[in-house]
Amino acid sequence: MIMLFVDNIAYIMADGNYTKICYIGGMTTVLSFGISKVETLVSASYADGEVSPFVRLGRSVIINQWFLYDINVLKQHLVLSDCMKNTITLKLPKPLLKKYKELVSKSTIKKNELC
Repeated sequence: MIMLFVDNIAYIMADGNYTKICYIGGMTTVLSFGISKVETLVSASYADGEVSPFVRLGRSVIINQWFLYDINVLKQHLVLSDCMKNTITLKLPKPLLKKYKELVSKSTIKKNELC
């Protein structure tokens, strides 16, 4: 049995029929089932009405938006950080990053309009 500490998960990545869980501190674990099953389990760990910080980017990556630090479309980098000592850089496709960056920008603008 493996215990997942959901609040510390930085990202989840598909690897064929397996799924790699990466924590912000650098620890990783591999599960023997697909990313869709992991996505369902992670979502179920949040109470009804509570918003999950996890967002799926394409078919193979789920990130924890609490750790989102930078999106660089040109370099194809998405940086996750706890703003202390741990930083993880993922190399992702430009179209995926561009679309996600637009969504993040729109949601940030909407939140700022409410203030």
